[in-house]
Amino acid sequence: MRIPEETIRNAAREIERAERIVLISHKNPDGDTTGAALAFYELLTLMGKSPVFYCIDPLPESFMFLPNSDMLVREFDENEFDLAIMFDVAAEHLSGIDKLKPDLFYGKYPLINIDHHPSNEGFGRWNLIDTESASVTLLLTHFFNFLGWRITPKMATCLLTGIYTDTGSLKHSNTNAEVHRVASQLLRSGARLKEIVKYIFKNTKVETLRLWGRVMKRISQTPDLITVSYVNDDDFRETETTPSDLTGAIDYLNAVPDAKFSLLLTEMNGKVKGSLRTMREDVDLTEIAGRVGGGGHKKASGFSMQGKVKMETRFTIESEGERFEDSLFVPKP
Repeated sequence: MRIPEETIRNAAREIERAERIVLISHKNPDGDTTGAALAFYELLTLMGKSPVFYCIDPLPESFMFLPNSDMLVREFDENEFDLAIMFDVAAEHLSGIDKLKPDLFYGKYPLINIDHHPSNEGFGRWNLIDTESASVTLLLTHFFNFLGWRITPKMATCLLTGIYTDTGSLKHSNTNAEVHRVASQLLRSGARLKEIVKYIFKNTKVETLRLWGRVMKRISQTPDLITVSYVNDDDFRETETTPSDLTGAIDYLNAVPDAKFSLLLTEMNGKVKGSLRTMREDVDLTEIAGRVGGGGHKKASGFSMQGKVKMETRFTIESEGERFEDSLFVPKP
């Protein structure tokens, strides 16, 4: 593993001596944060402990096939637990509880922070962060292997779900030899690949396709070769969908030949969320997203701000008296 052995062993000792452990996924949960938390839930249950799986938002329907997904809770009292573990939470505010439960952060509470985002500042007492890992679930597979903790078929399905979703079913640029080796191990451990493909990649509702249709209809490309589209409150209301139904849509924007990167803007409830993707080696999306307070990975990043989208000959975000135009997102020479 690319994490110091002492850190791994300290985190393992913390887990082994704790009895009540809360497992925390980030808001708007994806397959990686969900798969990681549920793999740990199964492990801790087999250890005879009493885990609780928490997320401030409900799970998308596509993840409800995973073991113990029905155990999700939407609130908890941190004083009832010996330990908290956060998965794939790149920054405190992405947990959704940084203001509700500030004592969880920066060593005030026994917290293990497990992540793979370069922007993670290490807010846990123990920080298992590997920025070279394609997903948190890949990192966890190595963690379990290192400690000799057996990966059951249920755990393997959860872990492979995270790898498949964070690599776009092994198609994104973060898919390397390590990803294939770990995926192979999880398949040998009993991961149910057919269910993962069925429920996540071949389970698109008519309403979702209608929403994606609006994304595709609005695609444009700037003179700087940035592929852009957007959706807003009206689109979600009229298609009877939610932002979670946009998962996967940006991959179609990112398929445009010769584009520097793609940008999907989502306007909802007075906020604008931007999702950025690229296939190019000479574009660093963490630097681009960072210009407006966002972050993520070099080839997959995002940002969020108060405001609304105005489409002109180029896009503009108006936010609290400021204007952010498409030229802001042009990669520097």
